[in-house]
Amino acid sequence: MAIESLMQQAGAFVDALTVKPAATDKTGNETAQQLRVPEQGDTVTISEEGRALVAMEKPGDSHELDQEKDMDQTIDTLKKRIEKLEEEIKAIEDGDLPEDRKQVQLQEKQAMLMDLRDQLLKAEQSKLKVSGMADGGGTRANGFGNSVENF
Repeated sequence: MAIESLMQQAGAFVDALTVKPAATDKTGNETAQQLRVPEQGDTVTISEEGRALVAMEKPGDSHELDQEKDMDQTIDTLKKRIEKLEEEIKAIEDGDLPEDRKQVQLQEKQAMLMDLRDQLLKAEQSKLKVSGMADGGGTRANGFGNSVENF
């Protein structure tokens, strides 16, 4: 229902912006009146300030998308490194090294694993912030739930 209403409003907006050819049998006043009053729906006028605000928001959106892609790559890389390190730890545990050397290598690998997991956690939190999500879930509050941006 709301989508149909929006489609009608958008259609009326486009109709209002469309320059209609003047009919030869109408007077100038009749043609001007027809152009001022759309056939149906409301007329919406967007101020220059509003257009400037929208124009300023567009570049930020693509920048955020680039940041999200970079974060995704970083997260994927960290996950792969963690998997590889876990495999190395498993190989050391199953290996034939003397027990003292095995313990030293395991401690080193486990310390590296902890560092990588910390980096992964920080990268995932950063991605949430870039995409507008809070650490605890949810989304950041954007004013005016009925704004044109949400449609």
